[in-house]
Amino acid sequence: MRRPVSWTEALLVAAACWVVSGLGYTVTAALDEPHSPVTPLVGAGLVHWFRARHRSWPAGIAAGLVGAGVFFALVDGLRPELGRYVADALATGAAATVSLAVLALAQRVTHRRTSSCARSTRRARGARAAGS
Repeated sequence: MRRPVSWTEALLVAAACWVVSGLGYTVTAALDEPHSPVTPLVGAGLVHWFRARHRSWPAGIAAGLVGAGVFFALVDGLRPELGRYVADALATGAAATVSLAVLALAQRVTHRRTSSCARSTRRARGARAAGS
């Protein structure tokens, strides 16, 4: 398994997601084009980054599910108050940030568990080799 996501890297990727979300929805609002959402672009970027650098499927699935849930909950709650473009931009950025936090935490838990299993296996092999 690859190393888990560092908090610095997660913060940088989240900042990039916020920038893409803000700029993308600013452009779509200026063009008054409600049918070119930026959310799939941010999601595709996150998936590409995940597959290239931090492939841990249980953590990735958890992050994707939580991120999607946050996005849809925020969109439903924010659109009546803030309008389509602002609500979508905020929901996209927040969902990406929460998704990255879940990914980082889940990878740390998985990495810690696999590391401790590997250590105990190495100790057991060493004890058998010393006893033989």
